[in-house]
Amino acid sequence: MNTQKLHVFISLVETKKMTDTANLLGLSTPTVSFHIKSLEDDYGIKLFRTNAGGYRLTDAGEMLYHYAKQLSQINDALEKSVEDYKNGENGSIKLGASGVPAQLFMPELIHQLAERYPRIKVSLDVKTAPEIERRLLFQELDCGLVMETGNKEPDLVYEPITSDKIVLAFSKTHPFAGKDGLGESDLSDQTLLVHRLSSSTGHFSKSWLKEQKLQTEMIQLDSVSTIIKMLSYGKAVALISKRLIEKEDHLAYIEFQNQDLERQIHFVYHRNLWISDPFRYFQELVLELMEGMN
Repeated sequence: MNTQKLHVFISLVETKKMTDTANLLGLSTPTVSFHIKSLEDDYGIKLFRTNAGGYRLTDAGEMLYHYAKQLSQINDALEKSVEDYKNGENGSIKLGASGVPAQLFMPELIHQLAERYPRIKVSLDVKTAPEIERRLLFQELDCGLVMETGNKEPDLVYEPITSDKIVLAFSKTHPFAGKDGLGESDLSDQTLLVHRLSSSTGHFSKSWLKEQKLQTEMIQLDSVSTIIKMLSYGKAVALISKRLIEKEDHLAYIEFQNQDLERQIHFVYHRNLWISDPFRYFQELVLELMEGMN
């Protein structure tokens, strides 16, 4: 359907004069006449009667005007919605994060994004890093913050934000507290809490324990906050993100001199993602975060 023809038709109905319609739309009078004739040919009906008072609608013209007006309003609303979406005035942004970045960074980032774009819908999906990467590959999410897993998908863009290290954490009431150093073999008689093995932290922990040939009782937990809570009881230790627990006053930690326990946190998105204004602003927030931490 030619919306320009309908627009000319609506204007002629409301002005009742060909010259007034031409002036209003910035068209020549013959062009207005051409559009009206073309519209009549399209539908096979007569739209106007002419008399000394100008153009008057036929019954068929009244019907067309009724629906043309509705279509015009819908089209105007559509154009405004698209423009608002491009400007970040509506729409949505779907974020993803693995456990550690979700707790460390997402609350502040989402707060600032919502302050700038209060009308867009923001959602956050917290899953393991491999699951977030899978959802980004299928473009079910717009972008995500994940701990590195050792694998990189070629269709995803990985921008490093900062580094983190897995440390051995425990309560300040634990026997390890206050020790200057700790041998890796000292873990053999400890109950070790780890994030589920499908997570990046769990994967790194499992690989490191295997390399060290350590056999220890291991408890897998889905929630990082649950691990922190269980550490407070003083009976267990955990391999966990240093950034996540260094502000926990009731916990202490020991760093092993092992580069294998250090990993990057990445900002990740699909190479073919359409870059909206809210996404671009979120990316700027992440870059500012990176500059502030490094």
